[in-house]
Amino acid sequence: MTRGDEVRLLCAVFITLLAACGGETGGAPAGAPGEDRRLEVGFEEVYRIGGIEAEGWDAFTEIAELDFDARGHLYIRDDAASSTRIVVLDGLGGLAAEFGRMGDGPGELRQVGHMLARPEGGVVIVDDGHRAYLLFGPDGSFERAIRFANTGASQTASAERVRAAREGGALFLTRGAAASFSGGEATVAAGDRTIYRVSLDEGEEAATAPFAEGWEARPERQATFEAADPSDMFGALGDAFAYFEPGLVFDVLPGGAVAYSDSSAYAVKIQTAVGAPVRVLGRPLDPEPVTERLRERARARALETLESSMEMQVNGSAVGDDAPEALREQMAAMMEGLMAGIREMVENASFMPEVPLVRDLRTTWAGTIWVQRWGSDPLAQIQLAGGEPAGGEPEGEGDAAEGWIDVFAPEGGYVGTFSLEETLMPGAFGPGGLVAFVETDEFDVPTIVGKRLPEAVR
Repeated sequence: MTRGDEVRLLCAVFITLLAACGGETGGAPAGAPGEDRRLEVGFEEVYRIGGIEAEGWDAFTEIAELDFDARGHLYIRDDAASSTRIVVLDGLGGLAAEFGRMGDGPGELRQVGHMLARPEGGVVIVDDGHRAYLLFGPDGSFERAIRFANTGASQTASAERVRAAREGGALFLTRGAAASFSGGEATVAAGDRTIYRVSLDEGEEAATAPFAEGWEARPERQATFEAADPSDMFGALGDAFAYFEPGLVFDVLPGGAVAYSDSSAYAVKIQTAVGAPVRVLGRPLDPEPVTERLRERARARALETLESSMEMQVNGSAVGDDAPEALREQMAAMMEGLMAGIREMVENASFMPEVPLVRDLRTTWAGTIWVQRWGSDPLAQIQLAGGEPAGGEPEGEGDAAEGWIDVFAPEGGYVGTFSLEETLMPGAFGPGGLVAFVETDEFDVPTIVGKRLPEAVR
């Protein structure tokens, strides 16, 4: 294993650690009923594509992302091993286009971070390998590449969540943890709490600027350490994270605005422009306080999750079954050092005073806001260590049916609540009430289901 491989492995563990650690305190804004107003699902099915019997273009491997354009065409990012292909469905589920080829040349994909539909048709590929946004037309033809901005450490980090402006011409994104390796030293940055606006107008480099600043429980931190002893990272960054730290989740609204949640309270903030007053909507729901008993359970769950993740890294792609014994011993020694640092960080990490309420936030093309709340078990926020696949189907034992989705009208009024036992959060929202979900069978073979929402929740 090279030192570069060691750093990549360390980054995977580090990002898992960020996901396992999870606000601003305070009550939620008043003005909406505290008791849930139940909504009936009743979504009309439009098409169903894929599944175990599919053998052609509709045989999907792993659905990474879904997104609609303004025509109602659904763009599907399907990953298989180290390759990516883009499949485009028309409004009835028929094949409209299929493209995507791995490589280093113009229009080829190197390391896909995200895929977003362009409202006018086509996609933007956020390619971390090329360090560029790759623009493709509706038929899959390559149009041009726009380099990532190179100013500021946070702006050059990998994009964590990305959304395309409904009117086109721009992206909004947040940044996650980042790592680099040079001269025998590794640098790991914790990321920031900024929502950036990226202009995709003519130019060779994307114009990137802060659009909204989320509440930050801890200051942005960066540490540099010798790669020979990567466990030093945990000591250097140990006070930079806290359990039950709320995530920064957002989505775009018509007219160039953004809706986001950044605290443990039930508060959805609407930012219409840079520097504009922030409008807040929510429900009078109070976060659960973090007790000493919950702290003990959270530490135990975090250790269990992190050790399991580390074991998967060791038994998975890091070292194959035919690896030399010396390499295995080297890996074991490195893992022992890493786990010692992780255990120390877990035991000494601080806690936020409250358990966050908001898990995710999405918006429809008409400006309706869907807010997903966490379920009744606060440890689910520690257990979730691998993110969620496209389509909203949560990972983690017993987690799929835990939680609720509140719907707010574009003007901010509370419409009602879905239970996750009846519907998950759609993987993508489209025009005219179109939504897309991903269902998987017992063999994890995906099926894409297109549905249409009732008028009241569009």
